[in-house]
Amino acid sequence: MTKNGADVLVDGLALWGVRHLFGMPGSHCTTIYDALARSGAIRTVLVRNEQAGAFAADGSARVTGEPGVVCTTAGPGATNALTGVGECWADSVPILLLAGQVNADAIDFECGNYHEVDLEEIFRGVTAWCGTVRRVDRIPALLGRAFQAMTWGRPRPAALFLPQDLMRAACDVPAGLPAFPPPPRPAVPDGAIAQAARILTAAKRPIILAGGGALWSGAAEAIEELARRLGAPVITTLNAKGLLDERHPLSLGHARSIRARVVLPHADCMLAVGCRFTEVLTDWRRLPVPRTLIQIDLDPDQIGMNHPAVVGMVADAQATCRALLAALPPGPRPAGSGWGTLWDEARAARHPRPEWLIETLRAALPDDVPVFTDACEMGFRMQADWPSYAPRRFFYPSNYIALGWAFPAAVGAAVALGDQPVVSLSGDGGFLMTAQELATAARYRLRVIALVHNDATYGAIKNIQDRVHQGRYLDTELNNPDFLQLAAAHGIPGRRARSPDELRAAVHDALDRDGPSLIEIPDQWRFLRDLATPFRSA
Repeated sequence: MTKNGADVLVDGLALWGVRHLFGMPGSHCTTIYDALARSGAIRTVLVRNEQAGAFAADGSARVTGEPGVVCTTAGPGATNALTGVGECWADSVPILLLAGQVNADAIDFECGNYHEVDLEEIFRGVTAWCGTVRRVDRIPALLGRAFQAMTWGRPRPAALFLPQDLMRAACDVPAGLPAFPPPPRPAVPDGAIAQAARILTAAKRPIILAGGGALWSGAAEAIEELARRLGAPVITTLNAKGLLDERHPLSLGHARSIRARVVLPHADCMLAVGCRFTEVLTDWRRLPVPRTLIQIDLDPDQIGMNHPAVVGMVADAQATCRALLAALPPGPRPAGSGWGTLWDEARAARHPRPEWLIETLRAALPDDVPVFTDACEMGFRMQADWPSYAPRRFFYPSNYIALGWAFPAAVGAAVALGDQPVVSLSGDGGFLMTAQELATAARYRLRVIALVHNDATYGAIKNIQDRVHQGRYLDTELNNPDFLQLAAAHGIPGRRARSPDELRAAVHDALDRDGPSLIEIPDQWRFLRDLATPFRSA
């Protein structure tokens, strides 16, 4: 049978290694779905809202390290996915948006076609690359350009818009992928490596901060060896949480953890690898970053962005860390040398107000179960207090902070991982923004355990109203459904857990199931309390 544009697109996706595609068929992309059905090479996952489809593609990408794909119709289908694409832009996650479009000869004219909108203009600010197919024979090249943009530099989303008439048009192109030689990576600068090695060797209390760029580069082993060689503790951003097992003697966990707060003000040198010093990471610019900062990042715009760097290297994280190892003296320093009693104090530090939900859930879950958290009270606490034992096992929408992200992202991860259970933890407000994806979890019998922390409040916003606006609360109290009945309406079993014992039993029961479960955790707190611990003075 003669292939059409949609067939060529689907063949190309399969050749680029795509195994799953999230989305919804719509009038401008039915030809793409027809090609997917006839090919059978890619599993489609029907979501109930395109925003959730982008979140699911995001979850799949974060847990696997491979680009996620979401497919929508034109116009409102694509713009519904915009928030999810923006989340990936902010957190440096590679997902590909495929969106239908009006006929090719009508794209540049406002001529009254339905779903008509300039998608390139809308998505240009939240993608590394976006483009529109203008000729059917250009599909392989444009698809390759999208994957190049997502994976050959700083990970970022891409978007390809597909006019419906060109998807139907006959197309005769050679089989296989077009040649895309990888662009040269920035060379590791020898002079800067030597300078950085001298500074790190001379430092008495060096510390390493690893970010998402280190994770995507595959620099975990090199960073662990650097930490051992320097006797330096390792702290991470949210996007690299678990890069070094947080039980490791050199790991202090997240940069705002209680252990990091003990030692960080006393550090005399920081090696920051693949890290943006964002507002959230730095606790609204209160993170005590040492003046002697050595920064490695593939994105030149990030060097010295928020803190001046004594040495800045625009290069791949893994290659640069290995070059640093080669330049350092061979023998390891004793762990904690130079830190004195602070080292033992940091290792023994515990949060002054431990949270039973976090402690019980961590003890009940196997070490390797991925956990996705929303921007809710427990999500805020878990950033610093959740022990992560491996990379790509704890996830939070760390900078764009799209509410409602956690559950559909967990759905995407569950699709990608197959039989492995995945946990999402949401507040009641965030969960109801994407709760329609209970239907998706039920449809595919995904092993997603949805925990809903129900305090009938937009807690973070009510906290702001309490602290900043003298307790003038408006539109933050919520009227919620019975979450167990909501789950039951989708054929999903649910339990309510009011205590550690009830939560432990509910989690164990959910882990034994071969489909989704929901656990509601009622909460007596009326709004988010200030749980921050100040940094110790140097």
